[in-house]
Amino acid sequence: MFTDEFKDIFLAALVALFFGSLLYLRLRPRHHRRARRSKPYTAWNGSAVSRPRLVQPPPPPAASDLHDPAQQLHAIARVEFECTPLLNRQEARLLPLLESTARDVQSGHRVMAQTSLGELIRPKSGTATEDDRSAAFASINSKRLDFAIIDRAGRLAVVVEYQGGGHHQGTAFMRDAVKREAIRRAGIPFIEVEPDFDAALLRSRITGLLATNSKPAAVTDLHSRRV
Repeated sequence: MFTDEFKDIFLAALVALFFGSLLYLRLRPRHHRRARRSKPYTAWNGSAVSRPRLVQPPPPPAASDLHDPAQQLHAIARVEFECTPLLNRQEARLLPLLESTARDVQSGHRVMAQTSLGELIRPKSGTATEDDRSAAFASINSKRLDFAIIDRAGRLAVVVEYQGGGHHQGTAFMRDAVKREAIRRAGIPFIEVEPDFDAALLRSRITGLLATNSKPAAVTDLHSRRV
C-alpha cells in the first residue's frame, strides 16, 4: 500500500494538474483571437486573400500632337471614313462646261477642281524679305480654288470661282479677298461666276482668255443676267 508521504505527493500533483488545466483553458481563446487577427483574410475555400488596395486613377491623356504622324495614325484608327462629294450641286454644274470649253480651245488646257492655291502660285524670289515671302505663302497655302484651268505645262491660266451663298457667310468674304488679291498680283485672270450665270457668255470669256497669251491682272466680275 501507498505510504502517507507518497499519497500527499500524488494528491499535490493532481491538484496542480487540475488547476493547470483550468488556467490553460482560460487563456487559450485569447491566444487564438490574437492569431486570427494577425492572419490575412481568407476566402470561403481557405485560400489567402489580400485586402483590396486603393488604385489611383490613371492620369488624363496628354493632348495629341497632330504634327506627329504616329498621333495622326492613332486619331485615324478611332473613326470610320466615308466619301464626300468634291463639289456641291451648284459647283458641279460648272465642271462639264469648263472642261468642254478648255477642250474646244485645243491648246492642251485642263480643268482642276478644289486645288490648293499654294500648289499653283508662290511668292516671287527676290521680292521683299524672306520672312515676308514665308508669311505670304502661309497666307495662301491653305486656300483652295473652286476651279483652276492650267495649260499643258501645268501653269495656272485662269481661275473660276463660283459665288454661291456660302461665299458670303462668316469669314468667307475675307478668305475670297485673300485669294483674289494673291491671284491678281500673280497676273492671272480671275472670273467670278454668279448662280444665274449665262453659260454662253462664260464659255466665250474663257475661250478668249485661253486662246491668247494675254494675262490681264484684273478681276473680272461675270454679271451674266440676261435682259
